[in-house]
Amino acid sequence: DRRYESNRSDLYGLVASGSRVSDSGSWVAGVEAYLDEVSSRRSEENLVDGQVTVLTPRFPDGSEIERFALFGNTERYVSERNILSGGLRVSHENVSLPATPVSVAASVDVTDTSGDIGWIFNASEDWQVVANAGFGFRAPNVFDLGTLGNRPGNRFNIPNPELDSERVIQFDAGVRYSGDRARFELMVYTLDYSDRITSVLTGDVTPEGRDVVQSVNAADSTIRGFEGGAGFDISDAISVDAVLNYTWSEQRVPGSPAEPGDRIPPLSGRLNVGYDAGGDVRLDAWLRFAGEQDRLSARDAGDIRIDPNGTSGWGILGARGTWDVRGGWQFMLGIDNVLDKRYRVHGSGLDAPGRNFMVSLRKTW
Repeated sequence: DRRYESNRSDLYGLVASGSRVSDSGSWVAGVEAYLDEVSSRRSEENLVDGQVTVLTPRFPDGSEIERFALFGNTERYVSERNILSGGLRVSHENVSLPATPVSVAASVDVTDTSGDIGWIFNASEDWQVVANAGFGFRAPNVFDLGTLGNRPGNRFNIPNPELDSERVIQFDAGVRYSGDRARFELMVYTLDYSDRITSVLTGDVTPEGRDVVQSVNAADSTIRGFEGGAGFDISDAISVDAVLNYTWSEQRVPGSPAEPGDRIPPLSGRLNVGYDAGGDVRLDAWLRFAGEQDRLSARDAGDIRIDPNGTSGWGILGARGTWDVRGGWQFMLGIDNVLDKRYRVHGSGLDAPGRNFMVSLRKTW
């Protein structure tokens, strides 16, 4: 058998807004409207006799999402060193799904608000402190409500027209430094989700041996992490830049013990060394790396794209040289994954490329 599938989403949108900038701050306000139309078809051809059978599509064919929102945001200079900002959005969403051979027609209406408030403190010419807090929601979409049939991880998904919105409260804070030869930034953040949509086992199994699952508002999740970056000009020609990221998560479903969150990346980062003396030639060399991720949810551990023992850590080296030739020509020669390391980005379904050579020639005028 050969299976054919076609999925399409046509999005039409209209946004109208007004804004103003003055010596005391700025503001923006507006309205937006969107219509998202989904078409989905699936069929199967018998390669022996050529007979074609129409199958249940991945999404209910003809599904629609209507979105309408009013929004506003303002930023005010409340003193010489302090800046406050805030925003509010009122949204209405309607999701309508037609009936299919395996599900009844469904319609979900959601009206809710989201907002945020921020603070910037300029401690000196070089140092800055920033903080933000916000709340929001995510209404269920066609993927949540009507993803049908076979799914990765040996699952078979059945629809749930009773889904409600996810909600989140978030906070982040950090410091920034920008001097003549050094730059530094460190941000810490936390997100707390409630009524999160998650896929749960129903206890049933299809005749083909797939676990039957359904999306429900059952999970509460906590995400914590930090993002750090630094840059140094060692000399007028040599610079070093580094980035380091870390995320930790835990999710809870009533009646089950807490477990790690889904698809959470491990500790990862990048180190780049650059040479630019202001001439025609520039050089770059980099190290990209990620640590081991063995904190897996039950869903991750059962996904064939993820090793049940976790994803191994990895590190790769690369380099690039760029030459600006006269007449607007530019020549670039580079190599990535110099040591031909075999690795996989956590949550990805494919091993990353091996040793990779790059050559380019550009002309600008």
